[in-house]
Amino acid sequence: MELIRNELMAERVVYSGVAQAMVEGEIPQIEDRIAGDILSATGDVLLMESAITENAVQLSGRVSVQLICAGENGPFAFTSRADFTHNMPAQGAMPGMLAEAAPMLQALEVTLTDGRIRMGAVVDIALQVLDSTPLQTFGGIRGAQELELLTDRFTAAKRETVFHDVLRLREEVDAAGAAAVLQSDVTVALRELRRDGRGVELNGILTVSALVEDKEGRLFQLTQNLPLNETLDVFAASDADLHARAQVLQADVQASQEFGMLVADLRLAVSLFARSQSELILPQDAFSPALPFTCEQEAVQLCSYGGESTLRHAISETVSVPNGLPEINRVIYAAARPVVTGGVPQDGQLYAEGLLITRVLYESDTGALHAFTEDIPFHAGLPAGQDSTHALLWASATASAAGSGRAAEVRFSLNLHASLYAFAARKVVTGISQCAGAEVPEGIIVYFAGAGETLYDVAKRFCIPREKLRAAQPGLQETLEEGQKLVFLR
Repeated sequence: MELIRNELMAERVVYSGVAQAMVEGEIPQIEDRIAGDILSATGDVLLMESAITENAVQLSGRVSVQLICAGENGPFAFTSRADFTHNMPAQGAMPGMLAEAAPMLQALEVTLTDGRIRMGAVVDIALQVLDSTPLQTFGGIRGAQELELLTDRFTAAKRETVFHDVLRLREEVDAAGAAAVLQSDVTVALRELRRDGRGVELNGILTVSALVEDKEGRLFQLTQNLPLNETLDVFAASDADLHARAQVLQADVQASQEFGMLVADLRLAVSLFARSQSELILPQDAFSPALPFTCEQEAVQLCSYGGESTLRHAISETVSVPNGLPEINRVIYAAARPVVTGGVPQDGQLYAEGLLITRVLYESDTGALHAFTEDIPFHAGLPAGQDSTHALLWASATASAAGSGRAAEVRFSLNLHASLYAFAARKVVTGISQCAGAEVPEGIIVYFAGAGETLYDVAKRFCIPREKLRAAQPGLQETLEEGQKLVFLR
């Protein structure tokens, strides 16, 4: 038998799962600025590289911790970074496959003991590994008569990276009276893509949040939204379905007293994807009345890329000062770290929920600084395709607060970004093996279809081409009704 082979050009899911990485270590203090107390500790995580080995993915990343401390000469702030590597088991992974991971800082604990600051972090990593090599499938037997082939159709979409670069941006924020920046955070939320004669215009919002100090040493928070309008030097096909992803890699925010502003130097990683669809024909079963054989099937998990989805979600929540702490005279600073606890696409929406781990720093009537933590739950829905079943989700947030007495009003800007996928389990025929022919009754056959049976099922059962069944009983449809009567000659 000379087999006809087809190549199935579809990405298959080899592995999809979540693992945890532990990141621990001592945080070196700034020379001649020794912390007597830690007022606030927030952080984020960034994955830098991934390398696929046999049955595993080697991930490397960085945890950044933003600290606000109380010292002998007043409050000060600094950022510490800890690099980490994590070998994540991924059964079936092989070099040459594609890996994509989304990290989230699940837990962060910073302690000060005997003058030494220690950090312990738990990083959740959602990972998927895809195989994009062509899969050899059964397409027929050369010269075989009356071959019956059962096929299914699957609409698959692939992602092609048409642009990836790190953009260097310089943004200015009005900040009259600001003498120094103690702590800062910059987040990005994308809004839309537009084609023009120069390329593709990327639009979004940059949110700058900074703890600043004036000339008298008074601390206050400054938060401002800035428009993001960048033209990417890329010319994708006019009919391409384009999607984008952006992430702040580094932000350096400094005060310019002379001009009364903050100057933010940013490194922004931007990727632009083109999404293309194709209709796949999947061989599911086959038989031949003249040549007995059995089909060799392979179970595959097909993957279809559903695009990128973004949401900028505003939340406002009133929080109370815990018992044992003095009342608020003036709120100085608020920061939030989002922890996503669930995100499942359903009915065209990706329902994300989680907690905003919020730290509020305030000044009491005596001028002393105090801080407390509050966990704020959130629920948000991102647009998702009707067929989406899985998502890789990233989250960032900024917070600001005002209040007095025993309550503060905290305002959050939550940014959610998801890469959407549709996973579909299928079986495809990859080969055949010759076998002895089955004994089939001869003569006039009267048969009543069972529940869920098709014309193909009956044809295979009695080893007869479907066209002969239709010729014997015109009007037969592929899907049969339960109890439907078929009369034919075998």
